[in-house]
Amino acid sequence: MEEDSKELSVAHDSQQTQPNKMAMMPMNKLLLTMSVPLMLSLLVQSLYNIVDSIFVSRYSEQALTATSLVYSVQFLMIAFGVGTNVGLNSLLARYVGAKKTTTLVGLQQQVFL
Repeated sequence: MEEDSKELSVAHDSQQTQPNKMAMMPMNKLLLTMSVPLMLSLLVQSLYNIVDSIFVSRYSEQALTATSLVYSVQFLMIAFGVGTNVGLNSLLARYVGAKKTTTLVGLQQQVFL
């Protein structure tokens, strides 16, 4: 048990000593490092849809039309989910920083529903 608490305190100490990259990095480099993973994710999603379209188009024109319609709905659902999660993460971070535990518990319950 003592080893676990020592590991936790060491991990906590190491987190506090690291500089905040959001405050220290130049803006252009920060934007690049934060946007590249998102761009790669969107590229993979688009390539996935393109490959699906190629294979479905071999089946029939109606199937290709159906998948094309579904892709726009899929992107809207992903955008809604990501947007909601970003907003909720922001709220969670604010409540954790303000140490509002009662509000935090209620918000966590809503997030997981």
